[in-house]
Amino acid sequence: MKCLAVSHGRCIGWLLLLLAAAGRAQGLPGGLAGSVGLATDEVFRGLSQNDGQLSPQFDLHDVQGPWYVGVSADGIRRGEEAGAGVEAIAYAGFQYRFGEDWIDRVTLRHYDYPGNAHRTRYDYDELGLSVAWRERIVLSFIASPDTFAADYLGHYGSGAAYCYELVAHQPLPLGVSAIAGLGYYDLRQQIGAGYAYWSAGLQYRWRSWAFDLRYVGTDSTARLHFEDDAGNRAVFSAFWLF
Repeated sequence: MKCLAVSHGRCIGWLLLLLAAAGRAQGLPGGLAGSVGLATDEVFRGLSQNDGQLSPQFDLHDVQGPWYVGVSADGIRRGEEAGAGVEAIAYAGFQYRFGEDWIDRVTLRHYDYPGNAHRTRYDYDELGLSVAWRERIVLSFIASPDTFAADYLGHYGSGAAYCYELVAHQPLPLGVSAIAGLGYYDLRQQIGAGYAYWSAGLQYRWRSWAFDLRYVGTDSTARLHFEDDAGNRAVFSAFWLF
Protein backbone atom coordinates (compact mmCIF):
# COMPACT_ATOMS: atom_id res chain seq x y z
CA MET A 1 0.00 0.00 0.00
CA LYS A 2 1.41 3.39 -0.93
CA CYS A 3 1.62 5.72 1.99
CA LEU A 4 0.25 9.20 2.12
CA ALA A 5 3.08 11.31 2.58
CA VAL A 6 5.45 19.43 0.60
CA SER A 7 5.74 16.95 -2.77
CA HIS A 8 9.13 17.78 -4.14
CA GLY A 9 7.66 19.34 -7.25
CA ARG A 10 4.88 20.93 -5.28
CA CYS A 11 7.44 22.41 -2.85
CA ILE A 12 9.01 24.26 -5.77
CA GLY A 13 5.70 25.69 -6.90
CA TRP A 14 4.72 26.50 -3.33
CA LEU A 15 7.98 28.28 -2.61
CA LEU A 16 7.68 30.32 -5.80
CA LEU A 17 4.12 31.19 -4.80
CA LEU A 18 5.18 32.39 -1.38
CA LEU A 19 8.04 34.44 -2.77
CA ALA A 20 5.69 36.05 -5.27
CA ALA A 21 3.04 36.63 -2.62
CA ALA A 22 5.60 38.24 -0.33
CA GLY A 23 6.61 40.64 -3.07
CA ARG A 24 3.00 41.58 -3.72
CA ALA A 25 2.50 42.19 -0.03
CA GLN A 26 5.10 44.94 -0.39
CA GLY A 27 2.99 46.76 -2.95
CA LEU A 28 3.68 44.93 -6.21
CA PRO A 29 0.72 44.03 -8.47
CA GLY A 30 -1.34 40.98 -7.56
CA GLY A 31 -3.46 38.75 -9.77
CA LEU A 32 -3.42 35.36 -11.43
CA ALA A 33 -0.20 33.40 -11.93
CA GLY A 34 0.85 29.78 -12.13
CA SER A 35 3.22 27.16 -13.44
CA VAL A 36 3.29 24.03 -15.61
CA GLY A 37 6.13 21.57 -15.41
CA LEU A 38 7.54 18.09 -15.14
CA ALA A 39 9.46 16.37 -12.34
CA THR A 40 11.46 13.13 -12.47
CA ASP A 41 9.52 11.95 -9.41
CA GLU A 42 6.80 13.17 -7.05
CA VAL A 43 8.38 13.27 -3.59
CA PHE A 44 6.31 14.39 -0.61
CA ARG A 45 7.94 14.76 2.81
CA GLY A 46 10.78 12.51 1.76
CA LEU A 47 8.65 9.73 0.25
CA SER A 48 8.10 8.93 -3.42
CA GLN A 49 4.46 9.02 -4.44
CA ASN A 50 5.09 8.06 -8.06
CA ASP A 51 7.42 5.03 -8.02
CA GLY A 52 10.30 7.13 -9.34
CA GLN A 53 8.46 7.95 -12.58
CA LEU A 54 7.88 11.26 -14.36
CA SER A 55 5.25 13.45 -12.71
CA PRO A 56 3.46 16.33 -14.49
CA GLN A 57 2.99 19.38 -12.23
CA PHE A 58 0.49 22.26 -12.41
CA ASP A 59 -0.36 25.27 -10.24
CA LEU A 60 -2.73 28.23 -10.65
CA HIS A 61 -3.16 30.85 -7.94
CA ASP A 62 -4.46 34.34 -7.33
CA VAL A 63 -3.04 36.87 -4.87
CA GLN A 64 -5.15 39.81 -3.74
CA GLY A 65 -3.52 41.91 -1.03
CA PRO A 66 -2.83 39.67 1.96
CA TRP A 67 -5.08 36.86 0.63
CA TYR A 68 -4.11 34.05 -1.75
CA VAL A 69 -6.04 31.11 -3.19
CA GLY A 70 -5.14 28.44 -5.71
CA VAL A 71 -5.25 24.90 -7.04
CA SER A 72 -2.44 22.55 -7.99
CA ALA A 73 -2.17 19.02 -9.35
CA ASP A 74 0.58 16.38 -9.52
CA GLY A 75 0.86 13.03 -11.26
CA ILE A 76 1.06 10.25 -8.66
CA ARG A 77 0.39 6.55 -8.09
CA ARG A 78 -1.62 6.33 -4.86
CA GLY A 79 -2.49 2.85 -3.61
CA GLU A 80 -1.16 -0.70 -3.95
CA GLU A 81 -0.37 -1.50 -7.60
CA ALA A 82 -2.12 1.72 -8.61
CA GLY A 83 -1.67 3.12 -12.09
CA ALA A 84 -1.08 6.74 -12.97
CA GLY A 85 -3.41 9.09 -11.11
CA VAL A 86 -3.76 12.67 -9.96
CA GLU A 87 -3.39 14.41 -6.61
CA ALA A 88 -5.32 17.69 -6.66
CA ILE A 89 -4.80 20.33 -3.96
CA ALA A 90 -7.00 23.34 -3.30
CA TYR A 91 -5.51 25.94 -0.96
CA ALA A 92 -6.28 29.34 0.49
CA GLY A 93 -4.40 31.52 2.93
CA PHE A 94 -3.69 34.83 4.56
CA GLN A 95 -0.34 36.50 5.20
CA TYR A 96 0.58 39.30 7.54
CA ARG A 97 3.79 41.31 7.43
CA PHE A 98 5.18 42.71 10.65
CA GLY A 99 8.29 44.83 10.61
CA GLU A 100 10.60 44.93 7.62
CA ASP A 101 11.73 41.33 7.69
CA TRP A 102 8.98 39.04 8.99
CA ILE A 103 5.85 37.49 7.45
CA ASP A 104 3.30 35.18 9.11
CA ARG A 105 1.10 32.92 6.97
CA VAL A 106 -1.92 30.72 7.62
CA THR A 107 -2.80 28.24 4.86
CA LEU A 108 -5.64 25.73 4.56
CA ARG A 109 -5.19 22.88 2.05
CA HIS A 110 -7.52 20.13 0.86
CA TYR A 111 -6.01 17.09 -0.90
CA ASP A 112 -8.20 15.10 -3.31
CA TYR A 113 -7.62 12.04 -5.54
CA PRO A 114 -10.22 12.11 -8.35
CA GLY A 115 -10.80 8.78 -10.02
CA ASN A 116 -9.06 6.78 -7.27
CA ALA A 117 -11.05 3.76 -6.05
CA HIS A 118 -10.20 4.70 -2.44
CA ARG A 119 -10.74 8.43 -2.85
CA THR A 120 -12.86 8.86 0.29
CA ARG A 121 -10.15 7.20 2.38
CA TYR A 122 -7.27 9.20 0.95
CA ASP A 123 -8.82 12.70 0.89
CA TYR A 124 -7.65 14.88 3.77
CA ASP A 125 -7.18 18.44 4.99
CA GLU A 126 -4.27 20.37 6.49
CA LEU A 127 -3.83 23.67 8.29
CA GLY A 128 -0.38 25.22 8.04
CA LEU A 129 1.14 28.02 10.11
CA SER A 130 4.47 29.52 9.07
CA VAL A 131 6.75 32.41 9.88
CA ALA A 132 9.32 33.65 7.37
CA TRP A 133 12.35 35.88 7.83
CA ARG A 134 13.13 37.75 4.60
CA GLU A 135 11.96 34.63 2.72
CA ARG A 136 15.40 33.24 3.55
CA ILE A 137 14.28 31.10 6.48
CA VAL A 138 10.77 29.65 6.80
CA LEU A 139 9.58 27.69 9.84
CA SER A 140 6.27 25.82 9.46
CA PHE A 141 3.90 23.76 11.58
CA ILE A 142 1.27 21.72 9.72
CA ALA A 143 -1.62 19.78 11.30
CA SER A 144 -4.22 17.44 9.81
CA PRO A 145 -7.24 15.88 11.55
CA ASP A 146 -7.89 13.10 9.01
CA THR A 147 -4.72 11.84 7.31
CA PHE A 148 -4.62 8.19 6.19
CA ALA A 149 -1.29 6.40 5.92
CA ALA A 150 -0.15 2.80 5.47
CA ASP A 151 3.34 1.30 5.60
CA TYR A 152 4.93 -1.90 4.31
CA LEU A 153 4.86 -3.52 7.77
CA GLY A 154 1.08 -3.84 7.77
CA HIS A 155 0.32 -0.76 9.87
CA TYR A 156 -2.36 1.61 8.65
CA GLY A 157 -4.98 3.98 9.95
CA SER A 158 -6.50 7.44 9.78
CA GLY A 159 -6.26 10.24 12.31
CA ALA A 160 -4.35 13.32 13.32
CA ALA A 161 -0.93 13.93 11.76
CA TYR A 162 1.59 16.70 12.38
CA CYS A 163 4.51 18.03 10.37
CA TYR A 164 7.34 20.38 11.34
CA GLU A 165 9.54 21.94 8.65
CA LEU A 166 12.46 24.35 8.42
CA VAL A 167 13.51 25.64 4.97
CA ALA A 168 16.45 27.92 4.16
CA HIS A 169 16.74 29.78 0.85
CA GLN A 170 19.91 31.65 -0.15
CA PRO A 171 20.12 33.61 -3.43
CA LEU A 172 23.41 33.20 -5.30
CA PRO A 173 24.84 34.99 -8.35
CA LEU A 174 23.59 34.43 -11.92
CA GLY A 175 19.99 33.61 -10.98
CA VAL A 176 20.88 30.58 -8.87
CA SER A 177 19.55 29.89 -5.37
CA ALA A 178 20.58 27.29 -2.81
CA ILE A 179 17.76 25.62 -0.87
CA ALA A 180 17.93 23.24 2.08
CA GLY A 181 15.15 21.81 4.23
CA LEU A 182 14.64 19.63 7.28
CA GLY A 183 11.36 18.15 8.47
CA TYR A 184 9.67 15.68 10.79
CA TYR A 185 6.38 13.93 9.97
CA ASP A 186 4.45 12.56 12.96
CA LEU A 187 2.33 9.56 11.84
CA ARG A 188 2.05 7.83 15.20
CA GLN A 189 -1.72 7.52 14.98
CA GLN A 190 -1.44 5.84 11.58
CA ILE A 191 1.68 3.64 11.68
CA GLY A 192 2.93 4.08 15.25
CA ALA A 193 5.96 6.18 14.30
CA GLY A 194 7.20 9.47 12.92
CA TYR A 195 10.23 10.05 10.73
CA ALA A 196 12.68 12.77 9.70
CA TYR A 197 13.44 13.89 6.14
CA TRP A 198 15.70 16.44 4.52
CA SER A 199 16.60 17.95 1.15
CA ALA A 200 19.30 20.13 -0.37
CA GLY A 201 19.76 21.50 -3.84
CA LEU A 202 19.84 24.36 -6.31
CA GLN A 203 17.24 26.37 -8.18
CA TYR A 204 17.85 28.38 -11.34
CA ARG A 205 15.48 31.01 -12.72
CA TRP A 206 15.75 32.09 -16.37
CA ARG A 207 13.09 34.38 -17.79
CA SER A 208 9.78 32.45 -17.44
CA TRP A 209 11.50 29.17 -16.58
CA ALA A 210 12.50 27.66 -13.26
CA PHE A 211 14.74 24.60 -12.86
CA ASP A 212 15.34 22.67 -9.66
CA LEU A 213 17.76 19.90 -8.75
CA ARG A 214 17.24 18.48 -5.28
CA TYR A 215 18.69 15.56 -3.31
CA VAL A 216 16.14 14.17 -0.85
CA GLY A 217 16.77 11.81 2.07
CA THR A 218 15.04 10.22 5.05
CA ASP A 219 16.05 8.59 8.34
CA SER A 220 16.20 4.87 9.12
CA THR A 221 12.65 4.87 10.56
CA ALA A 222 11.22 6.00 7.23
CA ARG A 223 13.22 3.37 5.34
CA LEU A 224 12.02 0.67 7.75
CA HIS A 225 8.35 1.54 7.27
CA PHE A 226 8.34 2.61 3.62
CA GLU A 227 11.28 0.71 2.08
CA ASP A 228 12.19 1.95 -1.41
CA ASP A 229 9.70 4.80 -1.26
CA ALA A 230 11.94 6.37 1.40
CA GLY A 231 15.23 5.79 -0.38
CA ASN A 232 17.54 8.75 -0.90
CA ARG A 233 17.20 10.15 -4.42
CA ALA A 234 17.91 13.09 -6.70
CA VAL A 235 14.91 14.80 -8.29
CA PHE A 236 15.02 17.26 -11.20
CA SER A 237 12.13 19.54 -12.09
CA ALA A 238 11.49 22.11 -14.81
CA PHE A 239 8.65 24.65 -14.76
CA TRP A 240 7.26 27.27 -17.09
CA LEU A 241 5.92 30.18 -15.04
CA PHE A 242 3.06 32.31 -16.28
